[in-house]
Amino acid sequence: MLDDLVSNELKRDNEITEISKDTIEKLIQALLRLRRKYSDELHIEELKIYEELAESLLELRLEKVIEGFEPKGFDKDILSLVNVMKKVYIDYVTGKYHTYKGKVLCLSNTKFSLGNTVVEQGDVIILPLNKVLALITTNYITPVEVRE
Repeated sequence: MLDDLVSNELKRDNEITEISKDTIEKLIQALLRLRRKYSDELHIEELKIYEELAESLLELRLEKVIEGFEPKGFDKDILSLVNVMKKVYIDYVTGKYHTYKGKVLCLSNTKFSLGNTVVEQGDVIILPLNKVLALITTNYITPVEVRE
């Protein structure tokens, strides 16, 4: 089952395979039963193989997204985050954002808490890149771009 998904992904080098939610849910349920029912060494090794296959499937799908293929299937939302990361990375490295000592100037899109600080909508804040990435994916902030 998981090996078939990996095999199908390998065969389609010009697009991301559409894996339905039903297909992945059946796989998850089968592996949950396996995990709950057995704890002997043989089945532990079998589960490790499934984990390696899942990692291979993820890597294949991520590679395709990075190459520019449109994410689709049960993991579309997760894979779409790669495009956000790619854009933030490129914009940061190419100087599209206002920065200071490696931090990015951002505008708050909504009220939220950041540690012990409440950030109001419209506030201007400066954040490290990892926080920018986390908060941009939830649309809490927008990095301030350099205008030409």
